[in-house]
Amino acid sequence: MPSPAPTADPPWPRHAAAAVRDLRGGMRLVMDGVALGIDRIEAAHDRLARVRPAVRGARIAQPRTGWGTVIYHGLRGTAGLAGGVIDLALASLQASLADPRQERDSAGPSPRREALLAALNAVAGDHLQRTDNPLLIRTRLQRAGSPTPRVLVLVHDLGLDPLHWQTDDGQDHGQALAAAIDATPVLAHYSSGRPVAAVGRELASELQAMLSQWPVALQGVVLVGHGLGGLVLRSALHQAGRCGMAWPARVRHVVFLGTPHGGAAPGRVLAWLARIGAGRAAGLLPLARLPRRHSAGIDDFLHGRVLPADPRAGAALPPDADAGLPPTLRAHAIAGAVGDGLSDGLVPVASALGRAGGAAGGPLALPEERRWVARGVDHMGLLASDAVFRTMRQWLSA
Repeated sequence: MPSPAPTADPPWPRHAAAAVRDLRGGMRLVMDGVALGIDRIEAAHDRLARVRPAVRGARIAQPRTGWGTVIYHGLRGTAGLAGGVIDLALASLQASLADPRQERDSAGPSPRREALLAALNAVAGDHLQRTDNPLLIRTRLQRAGSPTPRVLVLVHDLGLDPLHWQTDDGQDHGQALAAAIDATPVLAHYSSGRPVAAVGRELASELQAMLSQWPVALQGVVLVGHGLGGLVLRSALHQAGRCGMAWPARVRHVVFLGTPHGGAAPGRVLAWLARIGAGRAAGLLPLARLPRRHSAGIDDFLHGRVLPADPRAGAALPPDADAGLPPTLRAHAIAGAVGDGLSDGLVPVASALGRAGGAAGGPLALPEERRWVARGVDHMGLLASDAVFRTMRQWLSA
């Protein structure tokens, strides 16, 4: 009699540890919100105590004296202790769920999670960095094909992630462009709410590490940045050049898609973030002050800033007019134009074409044949437009 077939191991919850890690990040944000709430209550208490004459003759003590000090310190201590206990318990659960098999048998990223995480990082990436929150997206590069002598680096926009190079109908224009120019696509992933200069410095280091160990002889590198990604590329090129890195000399072309070289309109940026999902992410944040402040990444997007700020003056350091673009590099700019034809619904045409200077300095020195306007194409449409694809293919094939 044949022996019964062995029963298969029960399927391991491959994403359990990662889900708990996300939960830890969410709970840290909740406790940040509690701490902020205590600060706001104390501030309201302080304002009320300063009102003269006193309310119905009752004198309200200052919150930072007597029992007020004890109460508010106690509230903060209790909140901090509770947050620490919760984080420790979740960290223990995360450790117990971790399994090496996950590394060998991992599924691809969930588009919904990646989109929400990208939106969350857009509106609070600098806060996530300061608080060492697990939800922070770390700057990294991912090769998306077999190595070839030519490399195509794709850098996504504010509030987006590498999956957004794929269109809603399943087409991947990043992969298609790489195939058209016989290049290996490399996808950048970063927190778009952090300062552009900080991300640019990290991207420069990541490119140096990857390209210096490229498996085959490298013949050339092409850079494509969408929106904020273009500012990140300008910053990476500038800082890599100043540090003497070798990879900028390998770059033959850079294409800017709807990049706000001269900045963007604040109202339109916030409306656009709400449309792509960042509005919902902001609603999830318990940081009550968030709707009234911009993350560093959003602020850099609004002002076209690519270089570090001078901490003494609070202004961008004076760069050269091209903010680090090597003279041997062929730069190209594409702008979308909808409605009245003055913007892509987010970035003005003059800004996207580099004709308007922002915090990075003066206008870009581009010949007119390397500037092009995609009529009837909005900011997100630049990723899916066949006309934009054909124009880039023509430029990059030259």
